[in-house]
Amino acid sequence: MVYPVSKKTNIEIENTAGTAKPMVGFQTPEPRFPNAAVTFVDALLDIQRRRFDLERSVVQSNTPSSDGDLRTHVTLAESAHFMADGDNFIGTGWSELGHRRDGTAFRWMGRIGTLLVPVDLTEGATITVKGCGYTKKKFLKDMTLWIDDQQITGDMARKGFNSWIFTGVVPPMQWRPYSILKLQSAGQARLAVGMDTYASVAVNDIQIEGSRS
Repeated sequence: MVYPVSKKTNIEIENTAGTAKPMVGFQTPEPRFPNAAVTFVDALLDIQRRRFDLERSVVQSNTPSSDGDLRTHVTLAESAHFMADGDNFIGTGWSELGHRRDGTAFRWMGRIGTLLVPVDLTEGATITVKGCGYTKKKFLKDMTLWIDDQQITGDMARKGFNSWIFTGVVPPMQWRPYSILKLQSAGQARLAVGMDTYASVAVNDIQIEGSRS
């Protein structure tokens, strides 16, 4: 089953005079539209387009059953381990790869970081997200996690000087080849004085264990 995503970035609406005028598109924001908001929206649109393309390929490569169910032909993993330097760390909103002095690989995110999750979540799962930095404590405290449109409840704990870990429970979700994991922060700040780079938290490891595993 494919879930189409509209690729339109400009929508026409009727004004009171009855003539159509374009709304401001995501790719052509008004000058006063904050850059952070543009980046946030672009990250969401980009990951949805990537999922659309991947799921379309799945459908084209597999013949669904008579009722249109692909599950008889597509077997999803029961768990997944995403490391910041791994080939399966496919998403949007992340910085280039960085390394701590101990060699730990990580990526910063701004207001949002996303990942494609090819895991069977129909019976729920547990999720563990490990990080090794944050620009402000409140960004870590107020961070939320989502699988598609479902917010994930869990516990956040700081570990040591600037490391942290989130553990949560994913409820049973609708079957689809790729779910989207979203980490959302309430804000972002400069990484260091004098730098023109903004971020919220740094992530190095994400593990998802399906209830079947």
